[in-house]
Amino acid sequence: MLPCSLCRPASSRFHKAGRSLAAMASLALVVLLAAPLAHAQDKTALQKIQQRGVLSVALYKDFAPFSDNGKGIDVELAQALAGKLGVKMSPLWFSASDDVDGDLRKMVWKGTPIGYGPADLMMHVPADPQYMAKVDQVKIFGAYHRERFAVGRQLEALPTLENLEPFEKLSLGVEGESMGALVMLSADGGRYREKLKIFKSTEEAIAALKSGAVAAVLGQQGELENGVGADSRFAIDLPPNQLLKMQQWRIGLAVKAENIELTKALETAMSELMADGTVTRIMQGYGLKHRLP
Repeated sequence: MLPCSLCRPASSRFHKAGRSLAAMASLALVVLLAAPLAHAQDKTALQKIQQRGVLSVALYKDFAPFSDNGKGIDVELAQALAGKLGVKMSPLWFSASDDVDGDLRKMVWKGTPIGYGPADLMMHVPADPQYMAKVDQVKIFGAYHRERFAVGRQLEALPTLENLEPFEKLSLGVEGESMGALVMLSADGGRYREKLKIFKSTEEAIAALKSGAVAAVLGQQGELENGVGADSRFAIDLPPNQLLKMQQWRIGLAVKAENIELTKALETAMSELMADGTVTRIMQGYGLKHRLP
């Protein structure tokens, strides 16, 4: 029998070898366990949405008939889009910022300082080619409607509307801080300022029109169609002002620019909803004429 002292080196070598093998096995186990985690981190936005079964959608507050008090055209369209992806729709309601840049920043690509948002998708985004070309953080696409300015008028007070001259004597309601208000304040050297009535929203101006407090309202045609389009006491015309008459804009969707797969899926979904008449039917349900973008 060999002296115990001679066995120690061999035993030590085997012990070290055993520890090395154990360490390698542990490392392999860590790698195997980390692989699914790395794979999960590589999932696209669309895959994450489908995994959790929910599409979060940014919707403007107090914007009837598109989104107001939990209902509206954009709400139903968002639900239909989510259905096309095989998930449910979860709304993220927000108040409009001073400009579209602010809305996109807080609801699409960055979120608010208090951690509200961003959403997976934002509805009712102006799809202007020049604006789209200069926005790097978001992708604007899937235009589904064309909006424009119009004038809703009381037929009794204003049977016809061929020019702006009647508004030297008759009151015209308009939403404050809107392009319509700015144009009317300066039109024809400011001739209509005295009869221009400023309201917090077009909805409030329409309420004044219905009550007889103003003879007409200048606003977005969709809001006017929803407000008075079915009432025979009123008529809706394009504004007799060339600048306002020319102003028309497409309305579409927005997601983070990097979410390419989600963009393609939503673009396909919206195309299908346009083609099968879903968009038109939803808008007709709120009294709007669907104007193709």
